[in-house]
Amino acid sequence: MTEKERIKYQILRALKAKPMSFWELINYQDAHLVAFFEAVKELLDEGVIKQEDKVFKLAKEIDIHPLEDTLCGCCGQGVEIKGFFREVYEKFEKICEGRPLPTSDFDQGFIRPVDTMKRVVYLYQRGDLENTEIFILGDDDLFSIAAMLTGLPKKIVVVEIDERINNFIRKFCEKEKINNLEVYNYNVIEELDPSLRGKFDVFVTDPVETKKGLKLFVGRCIEALKGPGAAGYMGFTHREASLRKWFDFQKFILSAGLVITDILRDFTTYPERENRWEDFYRTYEIMKKMELPMPEVDWYKSCFVRFEVIEGPSLPPFEKPKNLEELYFDEESWATPLPSFMENN
Repeated sequence: MTEKERIKYQILRALKAKPMSFWELINYQDAHLVAFFEAVKELLDEGVIKQEDKVFKLAKEIDIHPLEDTLCGCCGQGVEIKGFFREVYEKFEKICEGRPLPTSDFDQGFIRPVDTMKRVVYLYQRGDLENTEIFILGDDDLFSIAAMLTGLPKKIVVVEIDERINNFIRKFCEKEKINNLEVYNYNVIEELDPSLRGKFDVFVTDPVETKKGLKLFVGRCIEALKGPGAAGYMGFTHREASLRKWFDFQKFILSAGLVITDILRDFTTYPERENRWEDFYRTYEIMKKMELPMPEVDWYKSCFVRFEVIEGPSLPPFEKPKNLEELYFDEESWATPLPSFMENN
């Protein structure tokens, strides 16, 4: 989906919900004023919309989901899970009860189900959910399931190293008779299959946060994107990523032809109790530096970052991790569990 196609989609779903003036409608799309005007003009010229009594409205019936109200009812910003998405969330929350628990072998930990749903809703707000093809690298948050429960994506492909998670998603698809969600066993160290390169409108990932691993994870995702107008989303923390690492990574993203459009600070939380990762703390570097009790609060939080392709994309040269130790650990990995295969070395 190009930028113009997404903007037109945002305009049309808003007008399917209700007629709007030019000045109201501009709040329901992402383009700058010139691009917004051009999109409106093209839709008028195509006879898809019309202007009557100073408001725009649909000129004919179109097969598109009317805009759902997802803005926070208190501040009018951010996301709120309500209406249609509330129904989806209630079903998703029950599905999560049987999910696999994290394993230290893959540096896992899942965010709260409500935060996974918030991510889905945010993609919807930005026009990156409905009728899009989505690539997910690593899915212990079960984003694919939450997104598919909406019935809005055209297709989702998950690549994940943990076969337990892959089988869990496959069983969900079988039960729900979903045939547009594909799951593949995949180790990010390996090259991405050529059949997955340049095929997707959107990617979603929660990468490891080592300097080398971060670029490898997101680089694989960028390879999967179609081109200008395609979007990417990632979780990125301030817990194990310094501003120097953010700075270096942003240069990488810009060099690849993408621009950062949104950063939602501490948008998602990793719940201590549900992850049951008490044993992970035994090998955390921070626990070796200071005598600390087990956490009494959910302290590990992640920002949600959105990118959009402006040109290309084309990956700049970068140093890849030589092995799993370099993938998972650097000098800032103070809350990353030691995998069992490294403990035994």
